[in-house]
Amino acid sequence: MYTIEVDKECSCFKKSEFENNLTFESREDMINKARVMECRMNQEFCMKHFFQAVDYGDKIIIHSTVRPADDEEDEDIEDARDLVQKSCVTIGFDASESTPNGKENCSTPSSDF
Repeated sequence: MYTIEVDKECSCFKKSEFENNLTFESREDMINKARVMECRMNQEFCMKHFFQAVDYGDKIIIHSTVRPADDEEDEDIEDARDLVQKSCVTIGFDASESTPNGKENCSTPSSDF
């Protein structure tokens, strides 16, 4: 049995649809789910923490650290959340599903190959 454990459940994690202490029959399934969780948590949560999935063999623990404060107070720099929301990238495995921000895909790829 393989497991994914979130070390410290921040308030964003508690509000999300993610669950802690997930179990899997295969190591490959555990690794794939951990990668998706790590990516989505870093992109969709409040940006106070940085999440890193660490592989310990039969267990992956997702650790969180507080992101350092930005020394620059430049108002022209966009927040990462704004960039993700404006992105045309669909996060997920099925393009027919809606995007995390509920918007349609920005464009449909051309099939003129």
